[in-house]
Amino acid sequence: MKEKQTIIKLYLKGLSKRKIAKETKKSRNTVNKYIKEFEKSRNEDVRNLPITEDIIMPPT
Repeated sequence: MKEKQTIIKLYLKGLSKRKIAKETKKSRNTVNKYIKEFEKSRNEDVRNLPITEDIIMPPT
């Protein structure tokens, strides 16, 4: 779960998918998959709420 949060966080900061894959040591396919899932869930939310830091932060 933490790796997914890290990838989404870097994506929201504007890093390229290739750079995210290199930094997280994950394959580009994995990075693409996580970003696609994130974008799909973001588009399905009809309320279109902003992503807050609470959602991205790991559970405490």
